[in-house]
Amino acid sequence: MKKIYSTMLLLSVALAGNVMAQSKTPYAGPRVPVKRSLDPAVTVGPAASGARSEVLWESDFSAPGDWAIAHDGPVNLDWQIGTGLASTGDYPTPAIESTTAANGYAMYDSDAGVNTSGNFEYAHITNAASFSTAGYPNVIVEFQTQYRRFNNEQTFLVVSTNNTDWPTNLEPGTDISGLTNVFHVFAPGELTQGVSPGNPVTRRINISSAAGDQPQVWIRFLFVGIWGYTWYVDDVKVLEQPAYDLVLQNGFLSHTGNGEEYGRVPSGQLNPTMRVGGDFFNFGVNPMTNVALSMTVAGASPFNASSTPVDLNSGVESAMDQDVTLPNGGALAPGVYNAVFALAGAESDQEEDVLNNAYLRNFEVNNDWYTLDGIGNHPAGYEALTSAGTNSFTDATDGLVLFNYYEFRTAQMVYGMEIGITSTSQVGSYFIASIYDTTLTADTHLDVPLYSTDVIDITQAHIDAGKVTVIFPEAQNMQPGGYFFGIQMYSNGGANNLRVVDDLTVPQPGLASGIDIPGPADQVYSNGNAYHIRLALNSAVGMPEQELTGVSLYPNPANGIVNFRTEAFGNYAIQVLDPLGREVLSTRSNGSATLDLRGNAAGLYLVRITDGQASTVQRITLN
Repeated sequence: MKKIYSTMLLLSVALAGNVMAQSKTPYAGPRVPVKRSLDPAVTVGPAASGARSEVLWESDFSAPGDWAIAHDGPVNLDWQIGTGLASTGDYPTPAIESTTAANGYAMYDSDAGVNTSGNFEYAHITNAASFSTAGYPNVIVEFQTQYRRFNNEQTFLVVSTNNTDWPTNLEPGTDISGLTNVFHVFAPGELTQGVSPGNPVTRRINISSAAGDQPQVWIRFLFVGIWGYTWYVDDVKVLEQPAYDLVLQNGFLSHTGNGEEYGRVPSGQLNPTMRVGGDFFNFGVNPMTNVALSMTVAGASPFNASSTPVDLNSGVESAMDQDVTLPNGGALAPGVYNAVFALAGAESDQEEDVLNNAYLRNFEVNNDWYTLDGIGNHPAGYEALTSAGTNSFTDATDGLVLFNYYEFRTAQMVYGMEIGITSTSQVGSYFIASIYDTTLTADTHLDVPLYSTDVIDITQAHIDAGKVTVIFPEAQNMQPGGYFFGIQMYSNGGANNLRVVDDLTVPQPGLASGIDIPGPADQVYSNGNAYHIRLALNSAVGMPEQELTGVSLYPNPANGIVNFRTEAFGNYAIQVLDPLGREVLSTRSNGSATLDLRGNAAGLYLVRITDGQASTVQRITLN
C-alpha cells in the first residue's frame, strides 16, 4: 500500500531494550477543537435520585404553548419544542433520552450553521404563564438535560418575578456573582470533558434568592454563545427545597497520588499509599451536623478511609482528600476492587433522598494490563464513552497523536499495546505506535519518540474486533519514571478515518491523556479523559487470538430477543455493539442466555463473545 511519510516520522528511531524517562511535563491546557465529533455519543450516567418534595409547577414539554420562544440580537436562531427533534450540524449531538422524551422536549441547535456572523446568540425559552411560590420561601428548579459545550458559550437559568428584568448583556464569561436571578446550569470549568456526563443528567438549582415566596415567577433557559453544539431540556419541575439533603458529587482513587485514576494497575506499580477523596455539599434548607464521607473498598485486599466530621450550613461545600495506607505495603492481590463512597450526617434519617449520598468507583489490579481507561470495569450505569480521531480536528487528518500517560514506580517489561477503535474507523487508515518521554520540545510538541513500531494498517478484522493489538518486535524494559504511550494516526488526507475509543467516565487531570496536533501552528493539549490505549505486560499477548467455535445466535434477523447457545459449558463474556461502536449490552453466561435487545434501533449489530482464551465476533440484524 502506498503511503506518504512525514519528516517527523523519518526522525522516529526504534530503540529497543531499556527505555528511560526524564521528568513529567507540566500539565497543558485543554484543547479547543474545531467542532469535535462525538462518536459514539455519551451512553449513560449514574442513576437519577428518587423521592422529591412538593411540586409547585412542572412542564414535560407535551404542550409547546406552555413556553414562549424568542431570541435577542441579530442571530435568527430559536429553541424548538417537539418530538423526534435532532441536531442538524456537521457533528450532531444525539437527542435527549429523558423520562418523557416520547411526548416532547426542548432543543436549541446552535450547531445548525445559521450563525456565520460571529455575533453572540441569545436564544431563550420562558414559561408563558407565571406560577406562584407563595408560602414557599425555599424553592429549587429541577430538570433533565443533555448539553455539549464547544468553545465560547454558556448556559444560564434566569428567574424573574415581573417578566421584564431579564439581563441583556450576559456573555459566556460574565461574572454572575452579583446577579441574584442568574444561575449557571453548568458552572465554568465543570464540563472538563466537554459534554454533560450522561444522557440525560438531572440538574437541581436553588432559586430561593430570586423566587422564594413570590406570587408570580418566570424561569428562562438562556443560551449565550457563538456557533456551539446542542442543548436539550426536558421534564422541568419547580419544587420545595428539601429540608435536609446531602449530595455527594464524586469520589476518586489515585494510586499515583497526582490525580490520575488508572482503570487497571499492575501490583508492582502500586505505591504504599493511595490518594482518595470526594466532594460533597449541603443542598438542604437546614444545617447538617457531623457530616462525614466514608470509603469502603471491597476486593481481595480490602481497605477503607473516612473524613473528619464537619458541620455544614445550607449551600456549603466540603471534601475528603487524604492518603490511605494500602494493605501489604501496596501489594494488593489481583482482582477488581469496588469502592463505595458514602456520605452521612447526624440528620440523615430526615433526608428525603439518600440515593445521592453514594458514589461508586472501580479499579482493577491486573498484572497483564496497565490501562488508564476502565472500560468494562466501571460500575453499572456509570460508563460513558466517546471517541476521537483523524476527523476530530480539521488541521489533523494526518499526523494526529493521541496518547496516555503511564507512570512506573519500578522497572516493567512492556510487550505491546492495545488500541480500542470504533466501528466507524475505515480500512485503509493506519498508525504508528510510539513511546515518548514526558518532556516537550521547544515548540510545545512531543519529542522524538524513544521507541516506534512500523506502520500498522487497519483491517476489517480490526474494526470488527473493535481493537488493534500491537506486538513490539522486542519487549521494552521501562525504567522508573513517567512516559507517554501514543499512536500517530493517518487517514490518507481524510479519505480513510481512524477513531480511538475515549473513556469519559472518570475525569483525568492535565496530561494524563493528551492530543498532539501536527504543524508549527499547533501544540500539545490535554484531553481530560482516558483513551483506550493500553499496555500489555504479558508476553502471551503476542500469541494470535484463537477463534471461538461452537457458538450460535438465533434467530437472525431478530425482533429484539436473541438466543445465545454454545456447544460447551464455560464462562463466556458477551458484548453487543451498535453500528457506532457503542456498547448496548454486556453480560456473562455459562453457555446459554437470552439477549434482550428490544428498544434498540433496527440495524446491524456486532456481538463479541469470549471465554478468555478464544473469541468470535458475529453479526446480527434487528428488525
